[in-house]
Amino acid sequence: MHWTTGHFARTLRVVWQVIRHPVLRRVELAFLAFNAVESGAWIAILLYAYQATGPASVGLVAVAQLLPAGMFAPVAATLGDRYRRVWVLFAGYLLLGLALTLTGVAMLRGGPPLLVYALAIPASVALTLIRPSQGALLPLLARTPAELTAANAVSGIVEAGGLLAGPLLAAGILAVSSPGIVLTVLAALAVFAALLVLGLGETAPATRDAAQYDAPGRSLQLVSEGFRALSRDRDARLLVAVLSLRTLMIGITDVLFVLLALDLFMTGEEGAAILAAALGAGGVIGGTMAFLLVGHRRIAAVLLACAATSGAAFATLAAPSASLVAPILVVIAGVGLSVMDIAGRTILQRAIDNGVLARVFGILEGLVMWSLAAGSLLATAIVALVGLRGSVVVFAAILPVLMAMAWPSLRQLDRRVAVPARELKLLSRVELFDALEPPALEGLAQRASWEAAPAGAVIIREGDPGDLFYILESGSVAASKAGRFLRRLSRPGDSFGEIALLRDVPRTASIVAEEPTVMLVLDRLGFFAAITGNPAAAAALSRVADARIEDRDL
Repeated sequence: MHWTTGHFARTLRVVWQVIRHPVLRRVELAFLAFNAVESGAWIAILLYAYQATGPASVGLVAVAQLLPAGMFAPVAATLGDRYRRVWVLFAGYLLLGLALTLTGVAMLRGGPPLLVYALAIPASVALTLIRPSQGALLPLLARTPAELTAANAVSGIVEAGGLLAGPLLAAGILAVSSPGIVLTVLAALAVFAALLVLGLGETAPATRDAAQYDAPGRSLQLVSEGFRALSRDRDARLLVAVLSLRTLMIGITDVLFVLLALDLFMTGEEGAAILAAALGAGGVIGGTMAFLLVGHRRIAAVLLACAATSGAAFATLAAPSASLVAPILVVIAGVGLSVMDIAGRTILQRAIDNGVLARVFGILEGLVMWSLAAGSLLATAIVALVGLRGSVVVFAAILPVLMAMAWPSLRQLDRRVAVPARELKLLSRVELFDALEPPALEGLAQRASWEAAPAGAVIIREGDPGDLFYILESGSVAASKAGRFLRRLSRPGDSFGEIALLRDVPRTASIVAEEPTVMLVLDRLGFFAAITGNPAAAAALSRVADARIEDRDL
């Protein structure tokens, strides 16, 4: 309850912190525009497919958009470590705007549907450029670890907001116009996002080592290693399967909402956009509720409950009068899917060894596009076989049934993994980590280690190299610089050494234990792994940490 009580206050605080930062403000505003463009354009393209080539083509069109993007994603993820990240981000936004402009014009001028679909493919590819570049750029722009955690927290907020705002914007336009106009408006928004990041200035490119680490050949090698790790780790296979099934349901809803709005509810094109917006609203609510998961000892039960809740809400959409309450039902389903995602990643952090975790996350990210594509294709096939109402019931049963089948294994896994309760209790006192989502917090807790220092011990010596961050649990330490006393730290949650989280510089002060002291210690790699939510990117990020961060005393 501690994590939910102050969540809104912490959220407002980190949002304000980013708003005050002139560069981060522009990056996050561009990211908000991007997420709105992505979600709104997807609805418009699927609605066009329904009109131009029939209901059966909607899922096929979705697959045709997702498969090229999924194939390009491993390469796209490396570009930000081989070129200037601002320019990669700018190119992604510009490509997205150009592709949507051409696609919208082709729609409006009555071009052949196959031409429209082909023109839309670069827009999907552009999506794979933007997300990795956004995550890789933030550590280069933040001046302190606090700004980095705030920026990543705000990225999560604006992503959820964009998933809500984009379909709502599309619904407003569709009420008076066509999918082609939606795409042209969203294209202008994507160009606006490109202009926002264009003036950010030069950002130092990655080091040669980082570029080699993330070269395309190395990416393929990591993927191969990831599959080998999955083949050896039963728990990893189980959790990746659970999270992939959740993504499969998102792919199903992409197609299902279009068919429900146009064929069953008769709410028109704007109705499909409203259902997509309702799913986004559920994600926003679920993200807030997920803070209850911090330190929760029985995540498997949460996973099963979320699957049952989403399934029941989806099943109710097949009722004759469901059109009246469909958006509310989709919000409920969205809450369940959102919490399920965060719960799954939380238990993944607990259960998988850190040596394997990076590769497991890499495989999971690669499966996202493919699961979305499979969901879109499955939706089309099942609707053709059993009809729309029947398919809604079938889809609603997928998660609850499969989760029930996996329940014995999930429960055993949940019982044997340890909750880092002591570490989480201490991390909860550190303002730096206030706004982190449960998986990130648990990732920090799992990667941290304990260190004890006797009275008089020198913990940090001025001038020494350093890459560790310390959080005080008990005892007292004194900070001094050039022999001059600076301050005393004695409260649980007091921290020092934070500048080492962003760059490897000589220590600018000395820290000496005044009495027997116990500390929680975190290295840079663990910090980046938790903050970015992507352990596979942590090593590269730690090697290219910002060289422009202002020095501090500790």
